[in-house]
Order: sequence, then structure tokens, then C-alpha cells
Amino acid sequence: MSEILESGYKVKTLFKEEITVKDFIAEGGQGAVYKVDYRGEEKALKWYKKGSLGNNPEAFYENVKNNVLKGSPSEEFLWPLDITEWTDGTFGYVMDLRPSGYAEITQFMLTHVRFSSYRAIIDAALHIVSAFRALHNAGYSYQDLNDGNFFINWQNGKVLICDNDNVAPDGTETGIIGKPRYMAPEIVLGKNKPDSLSDRFSMSIILYILFCLNHPLEGKRYLVAGLTPELQEKLYGSEPLFMMDPENDSNGPHPVVHKNSIVVWQCLPDYIKKIFLDSFSKKACEKPSSRPKEIDWIKALTRFRSEIVPCTCGNEIFTKENEPCKCDSCGKVINIAFKLELSEYSIPAVKDSRIYRCQLGVCDEKDALSPVARVLEKRDAPGVLGIKNMSENRWDAVTSKGMAKKVASGDVVPLKNGIRFTVFDETVMIKSNN
Repeated sequence: MSEILESGYKVKTLFKEEITVKDFIAEGGQGAVYKVDYRGEEKALKWYKKGSLGNNPEAFYENVKNNVLKGSPSEEFLWPLDITEWTDGTFGYVMDLRPSGYAEITQFMLTHVRFSSYRAIIDAALHIVSAFRALHNAGYSYQDLNDGNFFINWQNGKVLICDNDNVAPDGTETGIIGKPRYMAPEIVLGKNKPDSLSDRFSMSIILYILFCLNHPLEGKRYLVAGLTPELQEKLYGSEPLFMMDPENDSNGPHPVVHKNSIVVWQCLPDYIKKIFLDSFSKKACEKPSSRPKEIDWIKALTRFRSEIVPCTCGNEIFTKENEPCKCDSCGKVINIAFKLELSEYSIPAVKDSRIYRCQLGVCDEKDALSPVARVLEKRDAPGVLGIKNMSENRWDAVTSKGMAKKVASGDVVPLKNGIRFTVFDETVMIKSNN
């Protein structure tokens, strides 16, 4: 049988379905991807080249089969839906086709594609982090997390994660160690096998690229005539150094090559800078268990999203608590009349501002990004704002005059100074900025 499957080729699956190949899509190192007919629907089939599955192809097959049977931990994953029978020494698996409107991370790095807004970038980061939180909580590790795994919708930040055939129960050795430049230091040095902790390091690299369009460890040290294996091991393994390390600029950004990182880093809020610094600190490189957890990222990112407000000129403004809000594009001063005071910080109460479940104490990972409250504008009175109960729980509220009131799911509370409401045992206070 040819390595390339011909249109019309048929193969049986684990679930006794018959797949019919329709069109060739693309070819990679392990095999090729085809558009196929599966149960009367168009799906994708990844078909492996013979000899591409390492020393134990049977174990690889069993791992993919188990992933099929257990099902996807999150909708972001283009998860194996079915697996074929062994055919002439190889096999393939079925997954959903990637829809149009998505681009690989490398296209964003090269600025071939740009996000529609900065909020869309944050939404993409949130989708990535929440997907890996679900994966790790389900007992898996990805083991080969790199720039080629992600397809992102530049309009709304939705993410699709591919190449899930390497996903395995955490701690399982599959023979996959990852892609150079994206592996954690302990993997580069051969001290550990890939696991959920090394996933976190690789994920932090992806998040930095998403925001700053450069690799976080490839500063001035990377800009040499020839990167020998010894230099690469130092750069990514034995002496990794974050290009934005405030105490050591020996691997700092080049003013031209890393212009994106320099410009964006200056604009990022301190708590986002801190979580990147914590992710690439010497401690995080040497002690994997000290790396920021997915929930730490989710809390930081939801706060960041909440602090971005739109200007009438279309520009997005990164607000800072207790500082004047002025558009750096048109120069307009933005009047934010109210803020929503949470237990740890306040967020501006502007149209479409949201409070997420993860901002209100401990929560289940499935609910972390569920909107609990949303600021709406009154339809017949532009500029008049209220906050809607988006949760299924009733709020215990206190009016500005001190009267107790119950706020049912779907009800709207006017934005007035002094109103407070309790949800999930956390109290939110509406305060005037004037």
C-alpha cells in the first residue's frame, strides 16, 4: 500500500465504522492528514507513516485508543474521536476538521495575522490555560506542547489544540520528549520525563509569545552567528534566562529584533509581569513544582481583561486603579464613573465589564470562566448602566440606603455608589470614582 492514501480508500475503525478518504490536506513528519467521510460527516484522518511511531508502536496505539474511549477533557482539543484498525503495519485516528478563521501561532509571530483586539489575545490565553487546566485535572499531560499545536481565531480568541495523540496519563513515558525551544529545562537536561509540570513551563512560553511575539528565552544570547548544541543546551537547559529579567540583562531584548517585547512589556500591568517573571525565574527553572499553576494564570488574565476599556475612537485602554484614564491614541480622557470593588482589587464598571467565577474565591475548574455578573447599558437610556446577575444563584444585596434586597438570576442592579451584593460568599461593592 502506498504511503499516501488515494481518494476513495476505505478503512475500518475501532467502533466498526467505515472511513472513506476524500482529499489530501497536509503532510508532516509522522504522517499525513486527510479529509474523510465518517458517519456521513466530513472529518479529518491523521494517518501515520510506517516506522514513525518509535520503538513501541503497539503501546502508542493503545494510548490513542484509550484517549478515544475516555473522551476529550475540553472542547478546545481536536481530540481523537475514533481509531482505525491496524492496516499494513500502521493506523490512523479520526478528529474534527479545523474550521476556517484560525491561524497558527507562527503566523501571529510573523505578523501575517493580527488579533482584532487585545481582549481577543487575552481570551486566547484564557482558552489555552483553561484547556490545560482541564487536561491536567483529568490526569493527563500533553508532553509535546509547542507553537505548532495551536490554531487561534484572531477575531474572538477561540483556540483549537491539535496533535493530541501524544497526550498520555501524567507520569507515563511515551518516548516523546517535546520540541526543541519549547521543552522545560529539566527535559532538555534529561533529568525528568515530560509531565504536567513541564507542560506548565512550555505553556508559559506560548503565552509570552502570544502577548509579546518573541520567545522569552531568546534574547541577546540567542543572537549569535551559530547556535551550537552546547549553546542551545545552555540557553534552554542549564542556564535559561528570561529576556525581561530585571536583575540580569545579559540575555535582555535587542532594541530592534525584540521591539515587540519591549513595547508590550512596558504596557503590561505589574501582576502580569510578575506571573511571567515567576514562570521563568531561576526557582521555576530548577524546581518545577514552584511554577505558577493554571488557576494563577486564569485569575491574572481575567483581571487583565476586566481592566481594559474601549475608547470611542476604537482604541483599547489599559486602565490602572486610582490613575487617570486617558486614550493614548486620540488623547480623550475617559470618565469611568463607577468601579466594582472585589476582595483583592477593583475593576472599572464600563459597558460589558464582567466578573468571572474565578474572581470570587475557590471554584471548580469547569466554572472558572463562567460570567457571574456583567455590566449592561440600558436600551432606552444610553450611558445609564446596571449590573446583571449572570449566575444561577440569588444575590443577597444591600441598597445604597442600607436596605436588604434579593437579586434573582437575570435581574439587573443599577450602578449606584454604596450598593453591595454577596455571591459565592464574596462581597462586591459598587463605588463611585468621583
